[in-house]
Amino acid sequence: MDNKFSENLIKFRKKAGLTQSRLAALLMVTPQAVSKWEKGSYPDGELLPKLSKVLDVSLDTLFGLKDDDGAVNVNRAAAEKLQKLPPEDKGSFVMEQLYHMLCAYNSSAAPENIRFPEQLQRETFSQLRTDNELAVARLNQDMQYFCFMRIPENGINSYFSVSQRMIELFGFLADENALRIICLAETLERNIFITKEHIAKALDMPLEIVSDIVDRFDRFGIMWKITANTGDMTFPMYGYVHNVPLLGIFTLAESLVHFLSYREPDIDIWSKAPFREEHKE
Repeated sequence: MDNKFSENLIKFRKKAGLTQSRLAALLMVTPQAVSKWEKGSYPDGELLPKLSKVLDVSLDTLFGLKDDDGAVNVNRAAAEKLQKLPPEDKGSFVMEQLYHMLCAYNSSAAPENIRFPEQLQRETFSQLRTDNELAVARLNQDMQYFCFMRIPENGINSYFSVSQRMIELFGFLADENALRIICLAETLERNIFITKEHIAKALDMPLEIVSDIVDRFDRFGIMWKITANTGDMTFPMYGYVHNVPLLGIFTLAESLVHFLSYREPDIDIWSKAPFREEHKE
């Protein structure tokens, strides 16, 4: 089944006690037409009001825009609107929706008064802390992000651990040369490979330093090595992972070192810490 309309047509036809043939007769179409609708196609527009009346269901519900009880299916409506937006407008729509949901954690805020801030004169964040969720968003147009986290019952520390691999990662991020190499790699387009020599020349960095860092990245999974064969010689090239969490670390770190000084809103309704004590039996 490839669309909600088809699923609901079958559901409400059976609920009304109608066979495909009987529904076809009431709509004055062929049974084959009804069968096609239930397999993914749609009826002509002029048939929709009559179909709604025969099945005693609203078109919004039939198309999945509302639930069976008549309530608006907000998730589906938002998803359908997002799908229809041009690519350049999708990000703004998502940021606005997430901002509105964060603001709604304030039970005293009137929904009609929630407006996404525009033309901000200073760096502005939204922040949320409850016993069950954490969220932070940067709202300025020059760089916007939204980070939302559900706190596990046993605390974030039930997922996070101070492992050797974690220590190694932060060791990379404390190395200025490693950061410079990552920043260069992030400028590469998809499926573009580079050599150590290219990195050394582009960054005016000694080749032995580049080689050591790239080899460490290869072992860690930030870069990976392939061998090119020209027929006369072979040489290594390296691809970059373009890892989204790594970019998230950079972006959050930039905000952290400059402090989150102005927050709108700042919803602070927590009593339990996000890390929980381990209870040993």
